[in-house]
Amino acid sequence: MTNLLPPRAKKQIVLEYWVRMISMWLVVWSVSMLVGSLTLYPTYRLIGDSSQNYAQSVADATERTSAYNEISTMLERATRQAQAIIVADRAPSLSNISSDIKKESRLGVTLESLQLSRTDTGISDVQVAGEAVDRQSLAMFKNRLEQLEYVSSVELPIANLAENKDINFTLTVAINPNAL
Repeated sequence: MTNLLPPRAKKQIVLEYWVRMISMWLVVWSVSMLVGSLTLYPTYRLIGDSSQNYAQSVADATERTSAYNEISTMLERATRQAQAIIVADRAPSLSNISSDIKKESRLGVTLESLQLSRTDTGISDVQVAGEAVDRQSLAMFKNRLEQLEYVSSVELPIANLAENKDINFTLTVAINPNAL
């Protein structure tokens, strides 16, 4: 039957055919895009909500982390303070050292001054000044100081032993911080 149509009408039919086919394919493509969009909308919504939830979780975690850092800083400070208190509690008092040195200055030795001070690492060297009746009293005082458990050494300058009687002396007593 198409053989009976003039060539111009045939061209018109072919053109109409292709217009219908393209229109049909566009409608099918549009419907499939619409169905796909409707199908993917719940996924889009889920991803959006999850993203917001994750953002909120990140904000909460950041807030907790900053609170944790503040608490951690406070705990470190409290630990340092507790350690300082423990060290100070375990450290012997300067009055105990002073009274021990005074106890050892028995017969023949009179103490005039005693200089004690505490440093960051312990107790600094103790300066003892006084007067001894004779050399033997001064030497015995030095030996008694060396026998104290926390004394590491006692320095007595040779110049202090130049006189026989009524000797003015200055001793330097080194304290062993590990023995305290």
